[in-house]
Amino acid sequence: MFDDSLDVVFSMVERAFMRIQAVDVLVTCLEKDDTTPIQNLVEGLVVAGPSSLNALREIRAEIDARRTELQSEIARTYSNMEESLNNWGVNLTGLTERDSTHGLDAGYLGGFLRQQGIGDEHRLKECTHLLNSSKVVMSHLARQILLLDDVTTYLEDWMGGLMYQSAHQRGENLVSSPKTRLWQ
Repeated sequence: MFDDSLDVVFSMVERAFMRIQAVDVLVTCLEKDDTTPIQNLVEGLVVAGPSSLNALREIRAEIDARRTELQSEIARTYSNMEESLNNWGVNLTGLTERDSTHGLDAGYLGGFLRQQGIGDEHRLKECTHLLNSSKVVMSHLARQILLLDDVTTYLEDWMGGLMYQSAHQRGENLVSSPKTRLWQ
């Protein structure tokens, strides 16, 4: 009974350690815009075989949590930009899907702002600067989400291979076990 409790504790510690390690490696990947560090971690776990599936699931959970954080940050950035522009008298709801803030160029932006009643050069520059700086932040965050998508695809491919290997090994164990032979 004590050994079972100890196994549960070790399992929890192992998962927590893997999450911490995954966070560190993901931060490195996002800072460098490079998937190599997480690929190295995953490949090291894959070499260990199907027993590392839980560790890979922990990494996947951390990737999903990080993706959610980035999506929330994009939404917050857009909301803050929209609120600031509203304070200047600019209403972004007039933009069509085609003319979204991401695709606005400087010429169209000036015309759009003038349509919104922003004619003062100082206010035009402030609004343009706010919009452009927000676009840069949102583009950077979107690029990080794409990187996480690449990592997720890579991770899922390896996890699928390990699950197949695990199922195949279990099948071999069933066929070779004494109980199975009695049924054949």
